[in-house]
Order: sequence, then C-alpha cells, then structure tokens
Amino acid sequence: MSSKPVDHKDPGSVQGATLPGPGDFPIGSMQSRAAARLRLQKIGEVGKGSSECICFPEDEQPFFRTSEERDLAEGVQCPLHGKRFTPRFHIYVAAWCWENEVKFRWPRRSAQYHKAWAASFLPDL
Repeated sequence: MSSKPVDHKDPGSVQGATLPGPGDFPIGSMQSRAAARLRLQKIGEVGKGSSECICFPEDEQPFFRTSEERDLAEGVQCPLHGKRFTPRFHIYVAAWCWENEVKFRWPRRSAQYHKAWAASFLPDL
C-alpha cells in the first residue's frame, strides 16, 4: 500500500484517507459514532451553502431579463461544483414583470441566491 504524496496543495490539512472511518471501530461504539460525525461534518463544509459555493439553490433557479444576461451568468463557474444552475429556454420578460420580480420576490430570496446573483453581475443589475 502506498501513501499519499507529501507535496499536495495544503500540507496542513488532514487528508480523507488518513482519518479513521466508522468501519475502523466496532459497530455502535463511541469511536465509530464520532468518526461518522466527523465525516459528515467534513461533507457539510464543502457542500452547497459553503462559503466558497456560488451556486443558485436547487429550489430557486435564476430568473433573467434577457438571454444575454443568462449567458453571462452561465459563464461564471462555481469553484466547488462547476455548473451553477440549469439553463432554461428564455422567453421575453416585460419591464413591468422585472420590476415586480425585484420589488416583491427579491426580498424573499435566500442569501445563497443573492450571493450567486452577485457573483454573476454588477450590483446594479
């Protein structure tokens, strides 16, 4: 069995293969539960909602005024997940419809949605 190379990106971080897993301890023991909890915490750190994630939430896909705006947003990739949303066919959006979107729906959007939008465009859009 070979070990992982020492010259990886962050030498101070703990590598996944070096952590004890739940299967390394007897079933139901305190150690196996602690190892499972540690593994779940590590998964949560790099999942959706992480500080580096700029994806749109699955239940809040973006609403664009123009197809050009959609193409601009599609060009920005999430550093953790790559593709940030599922692009849809664009239909014309009237000015009054966009004004209502900003006026009524934007305040109810999640912080992750606003973060993803800010990563795509200048603040005035």
